[in-house]
Amino acid sequence: MDEHVYDELVANIRKVALTVPGVIATEKCFIRKTGMIYQVDLHATVEASISVKAGHDIAHKLKDTLRQEIPQIGNVLIHIEPHQEN
Repeated sequence: MDEHVYDELVANIRKVALTVPGVIATEKCFIRKTGMIYQVDLHATVEASISVKAGHDIAHKLKDTLRQEIPQIGNVLIHIEPHQEN
């Protein structure tokens, strides 16, 4: 059974994510623990007008940064979302 018990880790992931150039915000952040390692599923908002390649590059930089800054993170799945002006 899944449960939501990682509020501090989610906050830290969101904080680190905003240090990556091109990441405007984060949305959904799901975490599962496998043994001693956390698996992260994160939605990151980027400028809507950038290329797919640019979004892909931001996602890779975000994944690498999260794994470097938070060593307990194993795999990170990044979903890129376009920034919507309201």
